[in-house]
Amino acid sequence: MSTRADFWYLVTAGSLFGLFVLDVLLGKAALHYKFEPILKLGDVGGFLTLLAAVIFFIIEVLRRESEETELKTKSAKAAEEENQ
Repeated sequence: MSTRADFWYLVTAGSLFGLFVLDVLLGKAALHYKFEPILKLGDVGGFLTLLAAVIFFIIEVLRRESEETELKTKSAKAAEEENQ
């Protein structure tokens, strides 16, 4: 049912979340060890990165849920036709 393109929603969500976590960890290390971080998203950039990760994750969850519902509906219709 799922295609290879559908897998990229989850990969994109994971990558964006990883980028957000990396930004937070680098920012904390920069404060502790007093150096300038390589990656600096800032407040708005961090929020938008996390928001995009959540949106891609929700798209993937809803897509999989619709596939499962579709399969259950098809099997229920097949069982109903079999009983008649």
